[in-house]
Amino acid sequence: MTDYEYASLFFAILDAAQATFANFLAIVSGMIAVSYFFAHKLDRTLSGLLLLIYSLFSLGFINELFSAYSDFARLGAVLAQRGALPDSGLGWMGPVIAGPGGLAAIPFVILAMTLACYFATLWFFFHAKGMERSEG
Repeated sequence: MTDYEYASLFFAILDAAQATFANFLAIVSGMIAVSYFFAHKLDRTLSGLLLLIYSLFSLGFINELFSAYSDFARLGAVLAQRGALPDSGLGWMGPVIAGPGGLAAIPFVILAMTLACYFATLWFFFHAKGMERSEG
């Protein structure tokens, strides 16, 4: 691969990861809104179905995010090695300038953030389901 292809792939992976993260945040936001407005009205079967659907999509997005950011970190390490070569044109890129050391933690930080968000949303659903509502 050429230097241009490496740099282009790096940003393509980052773009895909950010789009997936935006989609994950959209379903989390939707679940929070549904929880607040409708959780107390759902029976046990519908609550279970909603939680199953939400969990399947959330955990799928979490897996996809972890994989994308893992690829991003590994490619950043390759870029750091390749950018250190005298004939490389990659010296302007962040992983080349800063080194690959900090990139290895990114997938695990993303994993921790998304899992915390998932569990907090589940907690909020049950909290909203048990909230006292005043009619009128």
